[in-house]
Amino acid sequence: MHNRTAALAAASVASFLVPFMMSAVAITLPVMQIELGASAVELSWVAGSYILALAAILLPIGRLADILGRRRTFVWGTGAFVVFSLCASLAWSVVSLVTLRVVQGVGAAMILATGVAIVTELYPREERGRVMGILVACVYLGLSVGPLVGGMMTSLFGWRSVFFLCLPPGLLAWIMARGIKDEWRPARGQGFDLIGSLLYAAFVVCCVNGLTGLARPERGLPLLGGALVMGVLFVLRSRSIRHPLIDLTLFTANRVFLLSSLATLINYAGTFAVGFLLSLYLQVVKGFSPMHAGFILIVQPVVQSLLSPVAGVLSDRFNAAWLASMGMAFCALGLWAMCGVGAQTGLWEIGSILALLGLGFALFASPNMSVVMGSVEPKDYSIASSLVATMRTFGMTLSMGISAVVFGFLLQDRQIAPDTIPEFLASMKIIFAVCAGLCVAGVFCSLGRVAKR
Repeated sequence: MHNRTAALAAASVASFLVPFMMSAVAITLPVMQIELGASAVELSWVAGSYILALAAILLPIGRLADILGRRRTFVWGTGAFVVFSLCASLAWSVVSLVTLRVVQGVGAAMILATGVAIVTELYPREERGRVMGILVACVYLGLSVGPLVGGMMTSLFGWRSVFFLCLPPGLLAWIMARGIKDEWRPARGQGFDLIGSLLYAAFVVCCVNGLTGLARPERGLPLLGGALVMGVLFVLRSRSIRHPLIDLTLFTANRVFLLSSLATLINYAGTFAVGFLLSLYLQVVKGFSPMHAGFILIVQPVVQSLLSPVAGVLSDRFNAAWLASMGMAFCALGLWAMCGVGAQTGLWEIGSILALLGLGFALFASPNMSVVMGSVEPKDYSIASSLVATMRTFGMTLSMGISAVVFGFLLQDRQIAPDTIPEFLASMKIIFAVCAGLCVAGVFCSLGRVAKR
């Protein structure tokens, strides 16, 4: 197999697996709760530990990949992901499952930090948008089929079967990754900043938990204060040593990269809560079953999966920053339309808005990634891809934090149930309005790159 083809195939399969495992496991949580006797808090850690480990370790893994080798790290990452997916299927308790999910998240970080970097190294600039579109389409495909396939497998064979689903494609990705002939070690011989990595991980953990805990200020605000302290210490550390975890001039001297990272954060902060809110809306307000709700919600990721490769090709021919800005504008328009969703809104209208959001996200994601990777030197590819993946995670967390704060004010400690539908609908409109405002700000942030390019 051609070197480029092997790399793109391996990165595509791996890009599918990471979000697939995130979305497929989420649908199995009620069954896990019964079988393992887990509390609500323990159950939240089953889902959250994977994402938290992924976010906390992405940047250090990107730096290690530059020192040890990107291909080597990618191969190890796919192998670790497969092995610990198998181990997770054999978990005997909640504690063991959470622990294995953390290690699985480390394997996922090794994949995300290097897959995009390797593909960017191998493909010329004029083809970069196309291959980024393929990778983004695989991400959305994993997100969209995860709940459907995971729910089906859980119903037929139990929750453990979901982890087995990763084995065939994971082994395929590992085999194809071993077929990549080249190796990239731009930081060979340089030191690894362990103290900086620990400060960064502490910053991420405090920030993520602080944002998700904003509904209870006495819990969320101290954690955000801790995140601020850790962040300041990390910056001071990075400025004082010869080989820091990240060269801060990526942000201070590279306006395109800075604005692209902010655009990624804003886009995910504005759009990630859509699935969460509409899932509750369709089941509580409309009275649909989880399966029927899933078939409606799949409209957005399916549109994204189909159009992302097209958007990638367009970004090779036209200004990618303009396309990304247009995509963000479509997202803002779709979120503003969501503000009008009420108890009597028809499914065709909801489906149309979801399709519009899918179009917007497809136009944004592939061109934005192309701009990001084109704005840095080859030696920074791993760090750049790691930072963008981290911004995605922060954006998702911020989106859920906004939802938690609004629910905390309007619903307080009450459950979302038929008797609280008016309060839920009011909360949903406020959240969508805030998210639409974020995306409007994101449009101007994204347009700031156009003149620079």
